[in-house]
Amino acid sequence: MKTVIAIIFATGILITAGCSSSKELNEKSARSLLKDQYAKVHYSIPVSLVAPLMTRMPVSYASVVDTLKTKQVKENVAVYIVKRLLDAKLVTETVDTVKYPNIHGKFRAEPKSYCNYCFDEYELEMVPNTSQVKGVRSEQRQNESGQRHADITGVVDANGVVSLGRDRFQYKEDGATAWLMDQDRFNITNYKGTASGSTVEAKWYTYAFSPELKAQIEKTQVSTFGGFGSAEQDAFNGGGYDIGDVSDLQLGLTPTMASASFAWKASLNKVGTIFYENDVPTGKGRVNFVRKPDETWVIKDWCVANCAF
Repeated sequence: MKTVIAIIFATGILITAGCSSSKELNEKSARSLLKDQYAKVHYSIPVSLVAPLMTRMPVSYASVVDTLKTKQVKENVAVYIVKRLLDAKLVTETVDTVKYPNIHGKFRAEPKSYCNYCFDEYELEMVPNTSQVKGVRSEQRQNESGQRHADITGVVDANGVVSLGRDRFQYKEDGATAWLMDQDRFNITNYKGTASGSTVEAKWYTYAFSPELKAQIEKTQVSTFGGFGSAEQDAFNGGGYDIGDVSDLQLGLTPTMASASFAWKASLNKVGTIFYENDVPTGKGRVNFVRKPDETWVIKDWCVANCAF
């Protein structure tokens, strides 16, 4: 992992100047100094924009993007970026198939000795091609005159642990009988049903940065809350900067100080183009100059956004 020379703050980018200098300071020479300085700086894109999406999920990002398009979601959201990274082979997709017990049918609670008319039953089925469970729970508790019914959803893992709302059960089959064995340590209620004797399969999709994309990650420094201090952050090298016109050039409090504004546009590389497509970042920055004892002007510091000077 490389270390980038830029120090990126929440309010912009601030850097101490290098060695470029000019005897005369005007808009043309100021731009030349800035171009020399920016030639060393990368346009950084926080890894955190897409890192949370590098995970294991039951649907592919291709299908998620298709769904977003049918709903006319046009914003450049992170899912779209990940799909473009996938297409460019900068993100890898691993698909594995997992088998789950086919939980199906009615599961009735064991009778309560203190309540002959109490009733508690799940009627469940698997959602096709997933590890999800859906169904209806029917209950009649002590002192209630009738049954209550409620839709319920849940999930089962590969070990047969079933989560239904706040309740967890271990699914077991014993011959023709199936059990939902309550995992509660204190108030235990087991449910008896009929074994399906079969399994269902579901695909899982795992996403990760490719070696090529990992090679574009650099260590940068970002300001902490309020601009006091800094912290290290991972960022992608998204390209560089193109320096535009310099304006508002004026002397400072002394003849040895000057400041100006300048236009900039991101010069995106392959990674940057995937993130921003045609919406290329632009902005207006600020720069401070100082005149050295040898009468040459150099850049003291500069920023590209939300400048504090």
